[in-house]
Amino acid sequence: MTGRTRRGLLTLGKGLLTALLVLFLLSRISVTEAASLLGAASWPYLFAALLVFTLSMMAGAWQWGRFLAALGIDLSPPKLLELYWVGLFFNNFMPGNVGGDVVKVLDLRRGQRDPVASATATLADRLTGLSALAMLAFLAGWRLSGDAGLRPLARPVLWGSAIFLLLGIFFLLDPVARTLRRLASRFKLLPEEGFRARVLEQLRQLRRHRVLLLRLFVFSLLVQSLRVAVHFLVGRALLGEACPLLFDFFLVIPPLAFALTLPITIGGLGLREGLALPLFAPTGVSGEAAVAIELLAYLCMLLVSLQGGFLFFLRRGERDAEEGRPA
Repeated sequence: MTGRTRRGLLTLGKGLLTALLVLFLLSRISVTEAASLLGAASWPYLFAALLVFTLSMMAGAWQWGRFLAALGIDLSPPKLLELYWVGLFFNNFMPGNVGGDVVKVLDLRRGQRDPVASATATLADRLTGLSALAMLAFLAGWRLSGDAGLRPLARPVLWGSAIFLLLGIFFLLDPVARTLRRLASRFKLLPEEGFRARVLEQLRQLRRHRVLLLRLFVFSLLVQSLRVAVHFLVGRALLGEACPLLFDFFLVIPPLAFALTLPITIGGLGLREGLALPLFAPTGVSGEAAVAIELLAYLCMLLVSLQGGFLFFLRRGERDAEEGRPA
């Protein structure tokens, strides 16, 4: 089976699963009621959500740039923002298995940058973001686990985030990390050579910059809080005063974000909205409102990421013009 055939089958599988999830979702909610909520959305809150997501995206680009700089790749702020924005576009719009992270690494490689360092910095940035989300979820779970209504959601979130953070601490502790590495090598769970092995080696070297990692983790708490706030603002746009408190969203959005790291549907469609039903239920949000919140929040992110697509195709047209090819 060729690589193109394999990618085509994966994309087809994602499309089928997406369609099945959407059909299942439509059988569980009133489409009319969900559409009515969307039609009555408050524009000022939606505009605020767009601004907050744009700010979080710019902050995320800066964070990624600090990881790149730590591994010897220095980019100007405009170039950094351009590459990050293009990656965001591919994350949201492309149906295949080439995600935005891969596109960013390929872009840096075309610019004669070390692909191993690029991939390592991008992986470290993603892991830091997930760790920050886990910390926010842990704090929300700990704070809200005493609430009888939220306890069915708060306790699983609390324990799940605690396990993820504990694994992260193990990664930072040299004796534990060395033991785990030896065990993984013994059972041939880690590549011994090649690109992936070099990325893992650089990731281990990056682990020595503990002060930098701590600072970027703290900064990532802000970035991820802004992204959770996007969903809250959309909730306010749809539900007004009936919207749950901001702190409640720190129980709902992190599990959603973790689930969406699995590339099993196109753009997370169907999976995102389907998981929103049980996750929002303990907060008192109806199924229709939960789906509307997540669908509209996703549309806000799509709208912001369109700028990345414009930058990508503009750059591609310029490159084709330089090479004498039709754009």
